[in-house]
Amino acid sequence: IMASKKILLLLTVLLATCMQTDALFGRKKRREAREAAKLEEEANAAAELAAAQPDTDDDTATKKILITFALAMGLAMSLKKKEEKTVDVVLVGMGMPKKGMGWYHLTQLLKMPQANVIGVVEPFFLNPDLCKNPPSELTDFVNATSSVQFCKSIDELPEFSKDTVCLIAGRTGDNPKFFEQCVSKGAKAIFLEKPGAPTVAKLEEMKKLAYSKGVKVYLGYNKNVTPYVQRALKLSSEVPGSTVLFRHNNSYKIEELPECFARNSEGMLKNMAIHELALLASFFDVTTDTIDAFVIDTEVSEKLTLNPGKWLPSQKEITDFSKIKFTVTTKSNKSVSVMADRCGGNVSYASVLDARGQEVSKFEFPDPANIEKVNAQVAADPDMMPYFFVQSDDYWTLKTRVLDSMIKGEDAEGLATIDVGIEAMKLAEYGTAQLMKAL
Repeated sequence: IMASKKILLLLTVLLATCMQTDALFGRKKRREAREAAKLEEEANAAAELAAAQPDTDDDTATKKILITFALAMGLAMSLKKKEEKTVDVVLVGMGMPKKGMGWYHLTQLLKMPQANVIGVVEPFFLNPDLCKNPPSELTDFVNATSSVQFCKSIDELPEFSKDTVCLIAGRTGDNPKFFEQCVSKGAKAIFLEKPGAPTVAKLEEMKKLAYSKGVKVYLGYNKNVTPYVQRALKLSSEVPGSTVLFRHNNSYKIEELPECFARNSEGMLKNMAIHELALLASFFDVTTDTIDAFVIDTEVSEKLTLNPGKWLPSQKEITDFSKIKFTVTTKSNKSVSVMADRCGGNVSYASVLDARGQEVSKFEFPDPANIEKVNAQVAADPDMMPYFFVQSDDYWTLKTRVLDSMIKGEDAEGLATIDVGIEAMKLAEYGTAQLMKAL
């Protein structure tokens, strides 16, 4: 048999194998992916062999066809492998540009090579029954993002045909409904913005549904992965008898608190300070069952009752905390402190204290090297929520780990699961009751 016929026979066998194993055109499991890589190598080898043969009048045309066939096959394999390194993503609850957490997540997802954003659901501003005149900032953004399908309801999206991550960043009270709809559509993983649901009972229902369908659920507690927390935890483990104070600051102005209270009507502990409560549950074994003492610093903590005005017209008054500080001691004698201040500025920190209560070291976020950059970003774009700039890297890390875990078929490293979310919510309800009573 001539060399060209040998090559033709080899390529025919390769193509038949591809079609049979669905290595080129179907979903690959790990074994099929290895087969596909081997086939690509053999196709390239065949092309090189064909090119190396001496030309004859009879074989020249055949060789050209065979080379083209082999190269096309290799290109198809490469394209398929590239496609498989992406994950379909649906974002639910975009909100307003520069204000909504969902919107900021979307801007990052559109830049992430692993993310294939197939849909964005905005249930209020894109629903003409609820919002007859959506703000121009929103419509301009939607029109400029023509590569993505925008809609008002998850029901408008087709069933998910590929492994899909749903990132849910709606209002806390709406998230359980969105969660159920995403699971029904076929989501394989859900990234749920904190706290995930308005009550512990709702989160437990969501956990049960997810487990019954094999859906992985992660919560957006960025401080579980942020470097300044990890450095503080490491130092604390090296200092005998030490404790840690986590201080979480936001940069609202006092006159902006009515809007803040209205937009985050679940309350400070279920919203802002929930990040720190997730740290307590994740790293300090703090649960409502392990608490021995919950001591409130009433000199620092402040409860306010405000008129939410246009931000929550259904209510004349709303009561929440502008700042809090407390120390928790567990039954195993572990202590940790939390402080949160809505008007505290852009810098948060974790302070490690020795057994005498003296500060050993403070880890700031953003650190001094980056605070000038953040301040410049805030000055350049004052309409943007400042904490987007401050926590941007953490948001990126969270989503990267979720998407990479989907590609690898593994659990996402270091992220808070729904179990941690439930424990954090229990602590939030417990702490809110204690603070309301004490202030």
